[in-house]
Amino acid sequence: MKHPSHGQIGYLQLPATDIARSAAFYESVFGWVADHTLGGFEAPGMIGQLTTELGPAGAGGPVLWICVDDLYPALRRAIAAGGAVRDRPRLDGGERWLAEIDDPAGNRIGLVAPVRTAAPQTMIAVRDVEASSRWYQQLLGLQSDHGGPAYERLLADGTLVLQLHHLGVEHHHGPVADPDREIGNGALLWFGEVTDFDGAVTRAKELDAAILRAPHRNPPEGQGNGPAHRELWIKDPDGYTVVIASPDGEAWEN
Repeated sequence: MKHPSHGQIGYLQLPATDIARSAAFYESVFGWVADHTLGGFEAPGMIGQLTTELGPAGAGGPVLWICVDDLYPALRRAIAAGGAVRDRPRLDGGERWLAEIDDPAGNRIGLVAPVRTAAPQTMIAVRDVEASSRWYQQLLGLQSDHGGPAYERLLADGTLVLQLHHLGVEHHHGPVADPDREIGNGALLWFGEVTDFDGAVTRAKELDAAILRAPHRNPPEGQGNGPAHRELWIKDPDGYTVVIASPDGEAWEN
């Protein structure tokens, strides 16, 4: 193993009251690899040891700040793994989010998450959240990140792509749609870069989805390469138009 650069932190001892519990915490929240019996761990760019021979470091003394990709999922994992969130996250110079948590032993740990630009997080009103969730999961392989009859979050590769909200549940914001009017009219839910396009077409048939436009090329054959992908237009259980598109260039025309 190459010796760390001069001044680089190369080894970290972390106090623990229960080795296995702390090991599980750091594996779940940060993806470290830890020995649940002896306490040795590997983190990006560092190795170390969970030890019961040192007392936990709470609010006093140095604080270890660890980078995470996304703030909210990291906080949720920390709670689920036996940690505690201290105060509200704060924005640091408009460049990063900072949050402080306690690990299961009581060590104060800092989280550093990047600031992200605005991204679409479409929410639609549906009559049956759980049925719609199953429909989109089967059609596109999305993953549930919430569940329940009132509200659902659906992810693709860990990224939120669709929210489902029950038509009659108001929560804190009041009704999300007028239940006496047609829903789904004028809204297109576009799912691009679908690699398994043919599989999605098969699954749409299995779901008995109403087909608005059968699989076709955009643009039509003989009209150049524009996006050069294939599309399928269907209706979801509530009447929303769903467009499934293969990756741009997949249907390249010579």
